[in-house]
Amino acid sequence: MTRYLKHARLLTGALALIVGLTLVAPPALAAEAAALADPRPITAAAAAKVEAMPAATLAQAAPAPKPATVASAETGNKPFFKTTQGAIALVLLAGTLGYMGYSMSNDRVKSPAK
Repeated sequence: MTRYLKHARLLTGALALIVGLTLVAPPALAAEAAALADPRPITAAAAAKVEAMPAATLAQAAPAPKPATVASAETGNKPFFKTTQGAIALVLLAGTLGYMGYSMSNDRVKSPAK
């Protein structure tokens, strides 16, 4: 027991150093980031940029079309478990549950609580 005491003190010191640096470093970095940040809020900057644009550019801007979802484009609106990925997921789930049942019934540890 005493031969591990030296290692415990070393690990405790390293852990204290890591925790101390973790608690000290973020406030110091936050102070630097706050000094470099733009004092104007993002909404004010966006409004100023839109006001600076010519009216012709704003009139030509059309609303963006809705992007098709990746899943619906690939699967053709099939339910998940009818796709190849869904079938693979079901096979893996069945295999995992089967192995769990097998390992529970063939457990070598016999205890009264079981």
